Amino acid sequence: MQNIIAMYLKRTFFTVFAILTTLIFSSKSAIAQSEIAPADARSAEYRIHCIYIYNFTKYIQWPSDYGKGEFTIGIVGETGLADELKKMADVKTVNGRKILVKRYKNVNEVDKVCPMLILPVQSSDFLSTALRTCNKNTLIITQKAGLAKTGSPINFVSLDGKPKFEMNTTVLDKTDLKVLTQLKSIAILIN
Repeated sequence: MQNIIAMYLKRTFFTVFAILTTLIFSSKSAIAQSEIAPADARSAEYRIHCIYIYNFTKYIQWPSDYGKGEFTIGIVGETGLADELKKMADVKTVNGRKILVKRYKNVNEVDKVCPMLILPVQSSDFLSTALRTCNKNTLIITQKAGLAKTGSPINFVSLDGKPKFEMNTTVLDKTDLKVLTQLKSIAILIN
């Protein structure tokens, strides 16, 4: 009975989360088109990506022996998303672990243990290298259209002005990461 209730609560959370994210981004998008400068619209997008990224940590399970201490979210290159992630890291944890947001100039600098690695649009050329060189338990997240089809496990996209994310289940199945059904249910699945 408790499992059924827990599953219901998780499903309800993701439904509410998806609706709220859509509403927030839709209103930000409408405002951005009429009143806000493009930089402000981009900041709103970064905030929504940050919310998604934090929720990924709740619905993706890393092997228990993968990393101790701080939970590292690596970012290759410069992006305003790093600032939003740092704000989040100041107040949130991942399973009791402090979040460390770490910037890298290129993929070759990424620490051996880095649970999450973000490749912003300007760093998307590093995807193939990241897939070859990063630990198989590193969740790679990209932000450029079409990258889920070329191997990115999770890729942020915009559909009809709303933020969404694609999930390449074939790539994720080759890792030791366990993706909960609730997360798959709100993703655009790519095989």
